[in-house]
Amino acid sequence: MEITTTNHILSDLWNFHLVLIGISLSIFTLLYSFILNKRDELKTISEQIKNGDISPILAQKERFAIKYISRFKKINTNCLYIFISSSFLCCWSWVTLRIINDCQAMFKQWFMIVIGILTIFLCFYVGFQFIKIYKHYNSETKIRQNG
Repeated sequence: MEITTTNHILSDLWNFHLVLIGISLSIFTLLYSFILNKRDELKTISEQIKNGDISPILAQKERFAIKYISRFKKINTNCLYIFISSSFLCCWSWVTLRIINDCQAMFKQWFMIVIGILTIFLCFYVGFQFIKIYKHYNSETKIRQNG
């Protein structure tokens, strides 16, 4: 494999991970704001319960808020894993592309192969997380009709 091809692939990997960093950081921030909003709602519900308003509807809202927060925290943790992995692979791609001399083509190619394989694993992880979230979305938004 020519060094120009290796450099091109490393550049593509670097750009891919930059995009993945941006997407995962955006999703993380969005979910974080949802979690904070639901936490504020949970605080209000908890205050009402402490003040003696023990209604079944309020208890149900409290359980839902706790479930919602814990579910979104798990998703956010996965976004954080994707962000950290992509950041590492992005830096590794950039260092391999920019710092390692083209005279060390074999060394550069081995790094490219390792980064490529790790990127494929990361893509499978992202795909698996997407499928898991989509299945949960479908089960939560399913409308059941009687009759």
